Amino acid sequence: MSAPILILAAGQRCGSTLVQRLLSSHPKVLIWGEHAGQLREVLAVGERLTDWTAEHGELGRLGYARSGHQSFMANLTPEAGAIDDAVRAFVEVLFAQPAADLGRPVWGFKEVRYGLAEARAFRRLFPDCRVVHITRNPRDILRSLEVWERGEWKRADTEIAIRDWTRVGASFWPAPDLPPWVLRVRYEDLVADPAHWSVRFAEHCGLEEELLDRRVFDRRIHAVGLGGRVRRTILDWADLPASLRALLDDDEVRRVARACGYSLDDDSLDGDSLGDDSLGRDSAPDGDAGSR
Repeated sequence: MSAPILILAAGQRCGSTLVQRLLSSHPKVLIWGEHAGQLREVLAVGERLTDWTAEHGELGRLGYARSGHQSFMANLTPEAGAIDDAVRAFVEVLFAQPAADLGRPVWGFKEVRYGLAEARAFRRLFPDCRVVHITRNPRDILRSLEVWERGEWKRADTEIAIRDWTRVGASFWPAPDLPPWVLRVRYEDLVADPAHWSVRFAEHCGLEEELLDRRVFDRRIHAVGLGGRVRRTILDWADLPASLRALLDDDEVRRVARACGYSLDDDSLDGDSLGDDSLGRDSAPDGDAGSR
């Protein structure tokens, strides 16, 4: 099966669904949605089993090879390669095979909770995988999440989202040793020049750019039902509750923001600094095309 394409965003509202939709517009590609970061647990299980088989299983295998069932078999486990195969097979059965059944042999997923460490773990299992990392100005993330907070989304969820933005962002930015199989993009740059980034994505992922449907940039989708479009009121940064704006008053958040090229020091700035005009007051759906 083909190697996966992973879209890893720095938390919610960064634009990962927009990239997901663009790549999935290719007739051979299906990028699955989020899975609450649960594959981190699968990877951890594989790592623990690998450590166990290295520490205990080898003696069991040696004993079994010499004496069969008359050996001390208590810790007999398969070799590490078999464990990798099992974890790889789990991911392929979960994502690759269903995509292939739909006539989409190129597969992947998008997630807002994985950083470079998880990307490297997947790369070890799938040596040809490609990763696209997308981030966004955290001020605009908070402006978008404030709308969610008027519904079922809780402030605790927003706090987790900002922690994820900081943690994931810190792993990809500035990262001077970033491997070539990772392509970084800021949401603001993407929407400012979608033609350029469509070419970059296609080249990075080994796809034919002419088969990507750039019309996804013209239709902003951020909710289930109603065609994904709901009119909302999105507040300017200065109009957000002080308790919400205070979430960015943190040294590590500022450090990561600077690494990404964002300034959090000018209170006069409202909206995306690079021109997402869909974020104004009484706007149509906001800039992240998708639910995350």
